[in-house]
Amino acid sequence: MDRIAGTLETRRDELVDAAWEAIRSRLASYRDADPVVVADVHEHIRVHHELLCAVLRRDRPAEAKDFAFAGRHAAFRARRGIALEDFLAAFRCYHGIVWNAMVDAARDARAPADDALAIAGEMLRYVDLATTEASAAFLEAQQLLLADSDRVRRDLLEDLLAGREPEAAAGLAAARDAGLDAGASCVVVAALPTAPADEDGALRRAANALATALRDRGTAPLTITRHGEIVLVRAVRDAERPALVEPLKRACAGAPARALALAVGVSTVRRGLSSVGSAYREASLAVGRMAAAGGVLSLADITPFQYLTLRDDAVARRMIDPRIERFVAEDRAAGGSLIRTLVAYADADLNAKAAAEALLIHVNTAHHRLGRIAERTGRDLRHLADVIDLLIAIRLTERPQG
Repeated sequence: MDRIAGTLETRRDELVDAAWEAIRSRLASYRDADPVVVADVHEHIRVHHELLCAVLRRDRPAEAKDFAFAGRHAAFRARRGIALEDFLAAFRCYHGIVWNAMVDAARDARAPADDALAIAGEMLRYVDLATTEASAAFLEAQQLLLADSDRVRRDLLEDLLAGREPEAAAGLAAARDAGLDAGASCVVVAALPTAPADEDGALRRAANALATALRDRGTAPLTITRHGEIVLVRAVRDAERPALVEPLKRACAGAPARALALAVGVSTVRRGLSSVGSAYREASLAVGRMAAAGGVLSLADITPFQYLTLRDDAVARRMIDPRIERFVAEDRAAGGSLIRTLVAYADADLNAKAAAEALLIHVNTAHHRLGRIAERTGRDLRHLADVIDLLIAIRLTERPQG
């Protein structure tokens, strides 16, 4: 083994360069690497090569502590966005190059078969331990990087909710990555699980699914999970009125979010980062309306009347005529046929025939139901003001008071 190790040491620079060429040609993530990455890869391969030669010379297997150097390279590569599979694939490229060099050295030295097998066994043990230690180091680096990134995004969100523009360089970079410059328009999306998550990571996976749905021309929204909720801030281009309901519904129906049923609220488009706090309150209001059953509610897609009746206003509730409140409660308990008829009648601009067609009932049935509503509430359904009173009562009592 000593003779073969000497041959490999002599060829060190040649083999390191050959390994880099193999990495660059096979892995797209390294193909256009900047000089700093190239230098890091060369150093990483060189240290591996020197360690392997030392292991062969001392005729003793490598130990975990021998690979402490891998942590620094793993952390650097993770920060540069290199994936774990590419990090390990790069090592396999070196493994292939040095394996061929060992075979050539054994052949040139006319090594006996037993020595060749011993060398092969040593090489396989080295590769197995090196791969294990490199994977652990890379995953640890990724976790630290993710934790740091999460902290930066949370701090950025807190600044925006408080009406402060980010001052720290990391916060400014995170805002820029999400397309959120000082004058940017944006929408805020808030989401809450309708029931507690069954497993760790479920909220994060659901957040990633929503973020993917909101991605715009490659720009991902600012995405944060905190206190059991998901908050996303998506930049909006000038004059854009984004249609987000259907993409969000599809995301909620997808596998990552389907495991965790969500109530999702979307704010109106707001101008400037100083308005993120107000947009968040809008999104939270919409979430509250959907919290029990789940689903998606976008304030930009409802009428002002619907918005005004979203709020759980105790004063407005107390202003409801007790007779109307009693009618709404009793009809809901009986299945809500009269309420549905009244809503269809309002949607049809107080046209009973059109309401009947929408409900697939006979027009006489519609007239009969409207008459019963008028009798039980004391309201004249030919008058718009009376119909509005009834609609407000229906909207304000759609969920329990609290």
